[in-house]
Amino acid sequence: MSRLNATIQFVVLLLLLGQALAMDVTKFCKCTCGQNSTILELTKFALSHLPHATEPIDVDTLMPNVCMNCTKLLCGLAEPDLCDGAAVDDDYVPLCFQRDSVQDKLIVVGFLVLVGTLLVWSAVRSRVGPIVERVRNQYGYNVVAQT
Repeated sequence: MSRLNATIQFVVLLLLLGQALAMDVTKFCKCTCGQNSTILELTKFALSHLPHATEPIDVDTLMPNVCMNCTKLLCGLAEPDLCDGAAVDDDYVPLCFQRDSVQDKLIVVGFLVLVGTLLVWSAVRSRVGPIVERVRNQYGYNVVAQT
């Protein structure tokens, strides 16, 4: 029985790991000009629906490496008024970053699965106990008393 439990736990761990690795990490572009700054989400949907853009961004021309799209040109197109009120020599300073990592998501998903499993086990434990005892008695499995 313990070998079956270990196998099930291993399969669940592999499924969680695969799920966490399949998650796409969202990257952002921080555009700074003087004291003003804004953060843009670097996804095709977000870049095609920028509220303050002077002209629409053609998402088909974006670079495959997401951070290579975080440029002065993108900052200027997305937030044309960002440098208003800044010093004359200030220019856009783009910075690409990601907020979440695969490891963070794996820890959160693992914790949620653990808590959910414990809640389900506590709910069904009283109903499963008699069934397990009946199966043990049926197949002649007797617990040896410890002395």
